[in-house]
Amino acid sequence: MSSAERSTSEDSSRWLDSRWLVPVVLAVPFVVMVAALRGLTVTLPIFHSTDEGNYIYPTIRQFARQLPFPDLGHYVAAQTPLFPLLEAYLGKLIGYALWEMRFVEVVISYLLALAVYVLLERRLGLRRLQALALSVLFVLSPYVFGTSFRAITDNLATLFIVLAIERFERFRESKRAGPFLVGCCALAAATLTRQSAAFMLAVAGLYALWVGLPLLRRAELLVGVAISAIPVGLLFLDWHGLVPPGGDPSSCALCAPGRDAGATQGALVVQTPELALATFGLYGVVLFAPTLLEAAWASRGTSRSQTVAALRAPAVGLVLGAVLLLAFPARPGVHAAGLLWNAAKRLPVPLGSSLLFWVLVPLAGAILGWRWRVGPRRWLLFAFFATFLVGALAIRYPWQKYVDPFALLALFFTVRRDELVSLRELAGAAVLGLAFIAYAASFVT
Repeated sequence: MSSAERSTSEDSSRWLDSRWLVPVVLAVPFVVMVAALRGLTVTLPIFHSTDEGNYIYPTIRQFARQLPFPDLGHYVAAQTPLFPLLEAYLGKLIGYALWEMRFVEVVISYLLALAVYVLLERRLGLRRLQALALSVLFVLSPYVFGTSFRAITDNLATLFIVLAIERFERFRESKRAGPFLVGCCALAAATLTRQSAAFMLAVAGLYALWVGLPLLRRAELLVGVAISAIPVGLLFLDWHGLVPPGGDPSSCALCAPGRDAGATQGALVVQTPELALATFGLYGVVLFAPTLLEAAWASRGTSRSQTVAALRAPAVGLVLGAVLLLAFPARPGVHAAGLLWNAAKRLPVPLGSSLLFWVLVPLAGAILGWRWRVGPRRWLLFAFFATFLVGALAIRYPWQKYVDPFALLALFFTVRRDELVSLRELAGAAVLGLAFIAYAASFVT
């Protein structure tokens, strides 16, 4: 090797080992899009884009006029008030122009990207470049990246959820109460940002109960979970419901339709967790396609008993997914929105469900069975994704934006340290990333 080649190799290695690699790489998508949107002065016409102008921005301006103690009992947004409250206080420093409020959202989304990386690399033990690749993929996913450039509540709630999971995992490793209580604080902030984050209360409860600790210690931790629910509970009591008086219940996924913002939805909506499973199945089969092909090729020499043992869990998941669709057909309804619903309506609908769902939901069951068998963090997968699916039954609008980021996170929780390392294994992630970039570019162009 020549001295020039050796120098280039050393520079490359130095850059890969640099502490700046992760923050710089994760910042690139945001910088590119901010430039494409002319400093956020151009509106990105994403899904549900009217929420910013109809609900969130007017609430920010209302809170700004009422500072330092805004009226949290009556405003036009249907979500809990932490996001517009944060924007209102920051506006005192940076101004209240719409592009400035969007800039705060970009910063929040960038912090979300860093939090996902920390969760994957430090808590789940993935390699540095492996965790970075998955974090970039999460950033670029349609319902994270699309909301990063509008003043909307979604990414702040997701940030607090990721921080809570990271702290709960740290608690599971250390058995110390400190990380758990910090996780409860993040959980309280998540529910104060969006009501739908309440499923994390069950996640926290599972961590408190099932981590091996004495009974009295578990009871103390459960008290911490209960305390984290008090702030949002006080809001609900003051509102006499889940939405503030003046909030539009038609924009609230947890509320019954009609004029009464305090009413709650009575029937469970199975289509929402079915949509989450379909999303999990789609992303899973693409992300792990190279791994599946390698495993199929390597299994040629295995015995029949080994093959049956390996396929047992995926087969059970496949059957359960099909049974779920037979019992509860995945009908989109009048308020369905998202990429999968748009694709599903173009295909035949046997037995009440689109052919796309007949493929993806059983496939999701099979992938869940497979990842449950080989994944390193069964506990996390169960505590997070199973709880999320149960909580999703209460979401009356089966919109993909409510389930997409969490399905992708659940998939990441199943990744082992020895997977998705080589360029060949990352081909599926690259395909997903290119598809996500094309989707975002379609709105800009």
